Amino acid sequence: MLTLPEIIAARKRLNKRPDDSQLRRLPYRSAYVYGRLSSPQQVRDSQESVREIAKLVKLAKEDGYRSNLSSEEIEQWLTSIQKGTTQVGVREEKQIIVDVRDLGLSGQLSAEKREGLASLQRRIKDGWVGAVYLTEGVSRLSRDRDHILPYQLLKLLKEHQCRLRTPEGIWNPSVERDWEYLAEEFEDAIDELRVMNRRMHRRKAQKASRGESVGEPIPAGFILPVVGRKANGKYEYGRMEPYLPHAEVVERILTEFVWQGGSGLKTVRALGALTIPFFPSELSHMDRLTALRRCTREATGYKITPALVYGLATNPKLIGAWQWGNSEPIMKNHEPAVTSDLFLQAYELANVRGKAKGRAMNSERMEWAGLLWCNNHPEPHLISGHGAEGRYVCSRDYQKGQGSVCLDISGRFIDEPLTTTILHRLDFTPAAEEVFAKLEADARRGSLDQIEYKQQVAKLEQEVKKWQKLLSTCYNCETDTVDKEKETYYWEQIREAENELAELKAKPVLRDAQTTADFAKVRDFLIRLPRDWDKYPKALRNRLLKLVIEKVELSGTYDIEATITWRAGFKQKVIIHRPPARSRRERQWTHEENDLLSMLYTSSSTDAITAALPGRTWSAITARAARLKLARKRAYHPPRDWRPWTLGEDSRLKLHYEAGMPLKDIAGDLRRSVDSVETRAANKRLSRPRANKWRRSKVSWETQELVPLQLESSGK
Repeated sequence: MLTLPEIIAARKRLNKRPDDSQLRRLPYRSAYVYGRLSSPQQVRDSQESVREIAKLVKLAKEDGYRSNLSSEEIEQWLTSIQKGTTQVGVREEKQIIVDVRDLGLSGQLSAEKREGLASLQRRIKDGWVGAVYLTEGVSRLSRDRDHILPYQLLKLLKEHQCRLRTPEGIWNPSVERDWEYLAEEFEDAIDELRVMNRRMHRRKAQKASRGESVGEPIPAGFILPVVGRKANGKYEYGRMEPYLPHAEVVERILTEFVWQGGSGLKTVRALGALTIPFFPSELSHMDRLTALRRCTREATGYKITPALVYGLATNPKLIGAWQWGNSEPIMKNHEPAVTSDLFLQAYELANVRGKAKGRAMNSERMEWAGLLWCNNHPEPHLISGHGAEGRYVCSRDYQKGQGSVCLDISGRFIDEPLTTTILHRLDFTPAAEEVFAKLEADARRGSLDQIEYKQQVAKLEQEVKKWQKLLSTCYNCETDTVDKEKETYYWEQIREAENELAELKAKPVLRDAQTTADFAKVRDFLIRLPRDWDKYPKALRNRLLKLVIEKVELSGTYDIEATITWRAGFKQKVIIHRPPARSRRERQWTHEENDLLSMLYTSSSTDAITAALPGRTWSAITARAARLKLARKRAYHPPRDWRPWTLGEDSRLKLHYEAGMPLKDIAGDLRRSVDSVETRAANKRLSRPRANKWRRSKVSWETQELVPLQLESSGK
């Protein structure tokens, strides 16, 4: 039997914190050999770095980990990866895991973009990994300049008692001294990268200023000529040169792109099986330098894709222009691969925004397109205009998988209320007159500024001429001497005047100011605008609206509150009462309506439910309730005053119904309900005139007065 002192001693041993040597002891769980090199070039050229990764397997086995993997086997595997005959991957056997999926990836990347690091973190969290083997310390794990990932990794290693093992030693972040050392190593790695990047950027900037390539992909149509070799055996390259076999294909691509009106997809289809040929053996170095390396390889060459077409159409290097980063562009740096006229046409087409597709190619831009914003979301969302269908649609929730289409409404329900409101306000209210007065004042001020600008330029030019003439007086013909002091003073005055003149001319060129006649024409145009509005194309109306309206924010689904923000500094609200929907796409139930129906249907009255769901008929409500499997508590009430239809009523119904009389009037004449009239007409298979059947629903709206933005922001 144990004595009390023995029990106390045993409990002390159980509760005793392990010392530093125990926290660094190996083997512990599994060993994870993590191999990473910063770039594909290092993977290809760094033989010794690859051998060091293989040697870590031998080091792990010496630390006591069991595995049939050998350093020689791993080295052969990595060599095949260097040559490109094998893909990067993972080797795992018993207690040792070798992961080289991050070969060629920068340490600045996050774990989401580095598959190997993400796998390492998962295995540590699951308790499988006890030691991480690295070749050069923590810089192999991360060089995150934001200092976020390094400390996340340290915290993860500490929580799971995971060791870091390098050929120099063993560290465990659970040990305070080791934490401080590893944190300092991370900081040193980040500082080293920062200094290296700064130095490399300076060297690249100097090289780029001479118009030479600094490592970016070379566009199709060009090659980099080899002009020599460095001391380390690497090639030295000159400036880009056109490569005729590729330049001819590039010219054909851009020509077809222009013919197809700027459509990349149509261009690819028109080119058919055309490809860009591979480089010959004497230009094999271009296989890794060209931007074409990202294209799919086919039997005859590089495949032409819409992305490649747009990339060529927007790359000024094709016509000899060169720019790197924020450096000054060099316009004639190298020989062009295509003509300037062809490139400029393609560039303009490639930068046209919102090119029409499908049926929209033959449809006009909608009147309020680009001005409507939906406020039914936490953040305002731009409403798209579908010109081919004549509808405004907000499908943000639907596209993100968060719900159904928020708003899908016929364009006339928006165009008519908003346009009528705008045209009414353009009839020169005091607010609009104030805007024109300001514009005229600005124009007069611009005219004065232009006059002053011309006077200053003329004055400085006269100054330069004056001092240049005085230079001749510095020479004395009789003594054949020059007054150096006077000459120096004159030159200083000339340079000072020329500098001021250059600064003045560098300012934006002032356009001719508008005259009073111009504003009179605009006033006359706006006076006639409400009468002639429908005569203008929709695209022109849209452009005019964008001149006076900044945006329109829409809230609600049936009763829509539209808040118009004028560029003149005013806001105005329009309440649009949307008529009951007829088309199926407009009758789609929203999540809010479903929730409201689920809450009210079982116990609320019919009037309360229909009031809570405006725009929904009772038959639509009951059908939706059945779809949602909602049951309603109700008692049976036999019909009151029910009577069968007589022959006379059927005759009058047919006469009125086929004549197009409104249903309410028919029901009043027959002293029956509208539903009863509709049901009887359907049973008798009566038909109405098409004009009555498809009569458009009318929209109504209420307009509030203009409110200056200053008053609204102050809460008055």
